[in-house]
Amino acid sequence: MDVHAEITIAEGELYRAMIAQNASLLRELLADDLIYIHSNGVSESKQGYFDGLAAGLYDYEAIETLHAQIWSHGEVVVRSGAVRMLVGERGRSKSNTTLLITALWRREADAWRLVLRQATRVPNS
Repeated sequence: MDVHAEITIAEGELYRAMIAQNASLLRELLADDLIYIHSNGVSESKQGYFDGLAAGLYDYEAIETLHAQIWSHGEVVVRSGAVRMLVGERGRSKSNTTLLITALWRREADAWRLVLRQATRVPNS
């Protein structure tokens, strides 16, 4: 399997784990030195992201990749594109949001792990 297919699969697993709030799978997919930058400018570590999940800040109902490009160099891959999410805080109404996302994946042992994610909200989405 080529690296493009591997990253596409890893991203799909990440999104399914986010929707299911599957902490054990998320721990496998997120690097220990993760920097997760939300579209509102909040930047979190891996633990900060898990704290936000536990507090109900991120309740994902759907995540769909609209388009993406991949650049690879050895054990590092950058995937950039647009994603549509149906998301909100637990117990509140969710909204559809389109984001431009750049993600840096790194191969660690035998798996790809997300190291950096930065999102920018597309206006009027």
